[in-house]
Amino acid sequence: MACAQWIWGRIVGLYEQAASDDGEIMRPKEPNWTAWANDVRTMRMLDGRSHRQICEMFGRVQRDPFWVKNIMSPSKLREKWDELVIRLGRSPVQRCVNHISEPDTEIPPGFRG
Repeated sequence: MACAQWIWGRIVGLYEQAASDDGEIMRPKEPNWTAWANDVRTMRMLDGRSHRQICEMFGRVQRDPFWVKNIMSPSKLREKWDELVIRLGRSPVQRCVNHISEPDTEIPPGFRG
């Protein structure tokens, strides 16, 4: 339930931000808490996602101008999860594919050096 409440708090924050931008105060309709909690439980139990993964993905959704308007509930987050992973990626910072890591010179236990 805490994860569903956290998502709700972020959505309310969006409405408050919109109200400060246009001066019109509007609050979203209260969610069906049972359905929201069940959607989070389903993501955890059936999809194997942690609360942290769910919250991190919702955070990335909130930073994207397109998806922020389209993902307003845990059920929609679950429905679009695979597409979101591809479109939003795991990290907002792109890594250089040509980066060469430092060589690992440590000798594993049991091997003679």
